[in-house]
Order: sequence, then C-alpha cells, then structure tokens
Amino acid sequence: MYSKEFDILDGGMGRELKQIGAPFKQPQWSAQALIENDTFVTQVHDQFIQAGSEIIAINSYACMPFHLGNSVVELQGANLIKQAAMLARNCANKKIGTQVAACIPPLFGSYQPDLFDAQKANSILKILIDNQNTFADFWLIETISSIEELKLVIKALSGNEKQKWYAFSLSDDDTIKPQLRSGEPLKKAIPVAATH
Repeated sequence: MYSKEFDILDGGMGRELKQIGAPFKQPQWSAQALIENDTFVTQVHDQFIQAGSEIIAINSYACMPFHLGNSVVELQGANLIKQAAMLARNCANKKIGTQVAACIPPLFGSYQPDLFDAQKANSILKILIDNQNTFADFWLIETISSIEELKLVIKALSGNEKQKWYAFSLSDDDTIKPQLRSGEPLKKAIPVAATH
C-alpha cells in the first residue's frame, strides 16, 4: 500500500508522440510509433521521467482492435504489447524509483461503453495481461466507462497479486451527478473497484 500523499504520473503518450514528429495517424494513434519506429516511444518515456514522472504507463493503449483492426491484433498484438512493456521497463530502469504501470485500456474504444463486447473481451484481456505482467509494477485500468467493463477486468486480474489502480471516465455533462459514460452513477462503480 502506498504511504505517499501523491504520485506523479506521466502524461498522454499519443499527444507527445505527435508533438515530436513520431509516425502518427488515426486510427492507429500511439501504436503507430511502435510499429514504425519505437525509438520515439523511448524518447517520450525518457522525457516524462526527466520532467519528474515517478510512474510511466506502458504504451499499449492503442494496441487494440478498435485502433489497429482485428487482423493486425491477431498477427502482431501480443508482440506489440510486449515490445511496449519492454520499452517502458527499460526506461524506468534508468532512474531508481521509477515505476511502470501496465495499461488496460478500453477494449473496444474510448468513451463508447455501447461497443463493449463481453464475449470478445476475455481474449483481448489475456493478451494484455500476459504480455505486460512481467515488466510492470502495478496495473492501471484506464478510461473505464461502464460497471460491466470494470467487473470483467477485475475478474481477469483476480489471480494477479499486483496492485490495481482504476481510472473512470465520466460523462461530460456537469449538470448531473457524476456518472460513467454508460449512465451508471459513479457511486455504484467505486464500491465495486474498492472491494478488489
């Protein structure tokens, strides 16, 4: 359990890759640099660490069928995720105390809980978990948009001893009480995560 008052995480990998001129296009987004020239990914990790980041996230966010397509993920997904994990670990090892967060991104697109497919999710989660676990210090489950998605990730990581951090994505409508993009109240999602 962390005893510090706060931790300094890195920033958005995709935005930084684009800014430094890395191979970058939609829908491949931050995965394009992994495919074409991963030295840019290393450069961004190093820049975040030099700027004071104590935690860097593995660049696996866009290694999903939503970004790369099913055929690319089937052929290259595991290797790309492992490559991203190794790059992050190598960068973190350059500065004592830097930790690596394994990234569990939205499996079927950010901010789109209606695209979530529980039947297809388990195979994608297995690839993400198997290829990041060795290189990571803990898990960062990002941009969670529904309780169904949250529960499935919790189940997939249930046997994993590493700490889990959950990051929810909330509705942009600030006239309502905080709710996930699925419309479910945040107050119902937090206890689900907290019990695990």
